[in-house]
Amino acid sequence: MKKIITHKEFIKQIETALSKNKKTSINCGGNLFNEVSSKGLCSFYVRIRSSNLDTKKLLGRFPDLSLKEARDKANIELTRAKDENEKQLQKSSKPTFGSYSSMWLSFFKVDPNSNDNSHKNNKRHDNLRASLKILKGLDSTPLDFINPKIVDSVLSKTDKTTGAKRIAIKALNQCLRSAVVDGIIDKNPCENMLNSQGLIAQRYRKPKVKGYAWVEAELLNDKFFSKLTNEPYIHKVFYTFVAMTSLRVGSASELRWTWIDFDNKVIHIPAEYMKMNREFDVPLSDFVASLLKRWEIQCIRDENISPFVFYAKSSLQKPIRLIQVQDPVTNNTQKEVTLHGLRKTARTWMAKIGVPEMIAEYALSHEAKSSLVAVYNKYDYFKERITVMRLWNYFIYTQLPDEFKNLIDPPAQDFLNKCKSDLEDQLSKVALFKSEH
Repeated sequence: MKKIITHKEFIKQIETALSKNKKTSINCGGNLFNEVSSKGLCSFYVRIRSSNLDTKKLLGRFPDLSLKEARDKANIELTRAKDENEKQLQKSSKPTFGSYSSMWLSFFKVDPNSNDNSHKNNKRHDNLRASLKILKGLDSTPLDFINPKIVDSVLSKTDKTTGAKRIAIKALNQCLRSAVVDGIIDKNPCENMLNSQGLIAQRYRKPKVKGYAWVEAELLNDKFFSKLTNEPYIHKVFYTFVAMTSLRVGSASELRWTWIDFDNKVIHIPAEYMKMNREFDVPLSDFVASLLKRWEIQCIRDENISPFVFYAKSSLQKPIRLIQVQDPVTNNTQKEVTLHGLRKTARTWMAKIGVPEMIAEYALSHEAKSSLVAVYNKYDYFKERITVMRLWNYFIYTQLPDEFKNLIDPPAQDFLNKCKSDLEDQLSKVALFKSEH
């Protein structure tokens, strides 16, 4: 809020405005302002904001009305508007946001003993409830009085991050859409709160991401792994696993031991844990298999028995929190690399060694660029991806510092020689095309 100006400051600004002979607005603080017209008229106005009103009211003209008198009249008008707004709130027949949101949230709570994806639904319930707590200031507000200005006013009083506030607005919109469907309100006034060009939208809108920070594969040692050698065992296993499998961080964090088939050398990931909402099989290379087996032995030795491969600090029955593994990367690499950026590193490396585009895209679980191809081509290129991931994992293995390399049982030298030979053969094919340019 603009600080209240003194009479001396006000007179000085009036004189400056009159000398310019053009329309000027002088903010006097406390919703009071003076508009100086090009003809020299100096008019006091008060801005009145309420749940369903945002307007200005003329109070009088200077010098007939002094700054002090204008301020007194403004306070009277603001008090009257506040009283009228409270009366309207009391007269509203609509349920309050607090009562309706509680009922709405209850539909997401699932009996843990049921088979209806209770783990996922209850997680959604808990996330929505946490987001709506940020909007607790709306609890006594009738649904038909909620609008972006009121929401902005409530959010401005909390010390939560902009990201948390943005998520709260999205949760609010889900709730209000439900109220529209239920016939309680005619429309959701906050529908475009994050998408409009207004100041409120700009305040909470997610900044555009230029791209996830990444490095060339040849720099993984210096720019990534070497920066994380002092991390806990579980973190180092997680970073190596994400780099070698090129899985999205969210999918990797939810990994269960039951999804891993060591005998058939494959990791089966259910559709609900993949971004594209389809089942995905990851080839289990000898490098990754060794990494996971050694980690499993360590977990048993430490009596950290969990259904999750990567478990949370707070509970063995919960997956590792993303912030737990992402923050060390951000802090230690000075934001030069991100975990998601490792996927870009892998995809670029595959392009460099000449991996066919379709195979490389499937290796990262990307949708086919052509919708027609996606509809008709149901082949998953699993056999081809086995070779690609073996070579990619071999290359990463050569980039690992000892603190990471020791997480994997030393492969047989014949196996390493075979990987090296296959990679060199593949590179020679690409070199042939480069030499012709």
